[in-house]
Amino acid sequence: MLSRIAESYFWIGRYLERAEATSRLLAEHHQLMVEERTVPEELAAAVLLDALSLPPQSATDAGNLVTAVVGNSSDPATISGAITMARENARGVRESLSADVFEALNAAHLAGIRGPMVATSPAYALYRVVERLAVVVGQIDWTVPRDEGHLFLSLGRSLERLDMMARVLAVRHDQLWPEGGPVATLRSAAALNAFLRTQHPLNGDEVRRFLLLDPDHPRSMRASSSNAEEAVRGLAARGASDGGDLLREVGLLRSQLEYAVDPQAEEVDGLIELVQQSTARASDVVAAAFFRPVGTIVWSN
Repeated sequence: MLSRIAESYFWIGRYLERAEATSRLLAEHHQLMVEERTVPEELAAAVLLDALSLPPQSATDAGNLVTAVVGNSSDPATISGAITMARENARGVRESLSADVFEALNAAHLAGIRGPMVATSPAYALYRVVERLAVVVGQIDWTVPRDEGHLFLSLGRSLERLDMMARVLAVRHDQLWPEGGPVATLRSAAALNAFLRTQHPLNGDEVRRFLLLDPDHPRSMRASSSNAEEAVRGLAARGASDGGDLLREVGLLRSQLEYAVDPQAEEVDGLIELVQQSTARASDVVAAAFFRPVGTIVWSN
């Protein structure tokens, strides 16, 4: 597979995951800000902007926060920018991508998030975005062949999911809003029902431990690391290998999460930081091994 095509698939996976996860997080965070006035809006806005690595001065209240995180098509760290970049990467591989996937992604991009809808009902508008992105992901699962392109897309989605989960947990809803915060964190990860079935106490420490180490929930860090390792092994089986650095990175991360036995709160914090660092290194390894050109051959007489 050409490196250009592999890179586009990888970033389609990352941008789709980023747009969905950011939409969920913003919807739940905004809901807490307007319903539970115990936290100053300026502080609540700054916490979310910091977690998403957005400029801290871009919002000081709930309304401006939504505008800043929805953003525009030129900033891939925002929802609109991530959707736009996913579409642009899809355009670059349109000849190898199913028409159903491209049409669903194009529809999500063209629909966008309308200003009046955001102003009157941000949560509804954001979850409409989540629904449209779910259609795109469904079309990928239904129509994209399980070849190298799909493996790169899965790898990108898994790495982005690890990074976004670390950002969700960095907000510390449970500390800002002790009553509603744990539920908001779970809803941000689409994990509320799954957590309730465990019958664990609904508090911040248990929620963080669940989203870090649960082996069955698809958005937990442990499950995402396993999916990343599976994608890397699939690529290696097809001859796309970097010599083992990438497999060592994601394999070590998966094993550290798998064998973390009942960690305490401080250990959970350390593991979350470890995940974010390991994800950044894995992304750098992928780029260096598969996407960067090795140079131009100069022919001479």
